[in-house]
Amino acid sequence: MPNNVVFNYDPATLRTRIFGSQDVPIRTDADGNLQIRGISDTITITATDLDIRDLTNATDSIAIYGFDGTTNRPIRTDAAGNLQIRGISDIVTVAATDLDIRALSQATDSIAIYGFDGTTNQAIRTDAAGRLEIRSISDSVTVSGNVNTTPTFSETNFLNVITGDTFTGLSYVDTSTQTMYTFYVYNKGPNSADVRLDVSPDQITFFTDVAARTIASGATDTFVAKTFLRYTRLAYKSTTAGQPTTLDVFFQKQAS
Repeated sequence: MPNNVVFNYDPATLRTRIFGSQDVPIRTDADGNLQIRGISDTITITATDLDIRDLTNATDSIAIYGFDGTTNRPIRTDAAGNLQIRGISDIVTVAATDLDIRALSQATDSIAIYGFDGTTNQAIRTDAAGRLEIRSISDSVTVSGNVNTTPTFSETNFLNVITGDTFTGLSYVDTSTQTMYTFYVYNKGPNSADVRLDVSPDQITFFTDVAARTIASGATDTFVAKTFLRYTRLAYKSTTAGQPTTLDVFFQKQAS
């Protein structure tokens, strides 16, 4: 056979045309890039039973499956749609290190309780008897806002007190921590009485802080100290010598 090898290096001569299904040459631009026309015509898709709409639980459903280790299984519900969960009757093996299941004992077990100091968690501290150690607050504490406290109330009554011709003092009461207090006197006897209020630093010496006032038979009066000293009392006597009367004295106080 003769050797008809042709050596041709001219690209224009060696061109090859590529045709599509319509027997039309594939089109390129001047740089040889394929020209792809955008689809602007209507495209018709033919489908069977194509149903595009909102789903409804009355006619549609989605099956949810779980995996049993080998096969996907549909999740099971009862007629009301509640999940049916089978109780585990098989043996379940739990692998653990140093697992110690037993009743706890305060002799060998403990639970650490911590508080937060603003920066770090600190273990709550107790004494040797297990009682909480609470440090008294010596620093200033600033409270913002309204602080509402309910005051405490107490009273001491001196009933059926008979007056004499000279002043006699009732027992002193400690009023040093009271925010408010009042002596109420009711003269229930037949004659008038003179009553004054004394204050004292030591229950021995005293100062008459409220001068004597006369309370007629059947009348009442109240006494409040004007000067602060630790102890307070009322002193009483008959207005007219030889004409005693009977007093009921009520001492009532409030403290914050």
